[in-house]
Amino acid sequence: MRNKQIHQKSDTLPGLMPGIRIKGGVRYDPSIHGFVAIVHSWDNALCVGEPQEWRCPQVFPTEDAAMQYYKTNIRPALEKMMSEAGKSNVKVFQRRLEE
Repeated sequence: MRNKQIHQKSDTLPGLMPGIRIKGGVRYDPSIHGFVAIVHSWDNALCVGEPQEWRCPQVFPTEDAAMQYYKTNIRPALEKMMSEAGKSNVKVFQRRLEE
């Protein structure tokens, strides 16, 4: 059985498309000497294969600053995007790994 693809873009997170499995966090990018918030999305529930990576355009001087931005801006937008996707006959489960 082939996984259903969810095709509802986020207005708050330009360019980010929801996936079957989504994980977010922060990453240090040595080429820009700063931290960025990222979202990885897969087209399967087991996270098999290479994910699509979305990067926040803002650059932060510290990991804590980037994570705070992720938690206060990106995570709520992801939750809204996935709840909207759940209204279109797609079963959606959301779980936070940390608060």
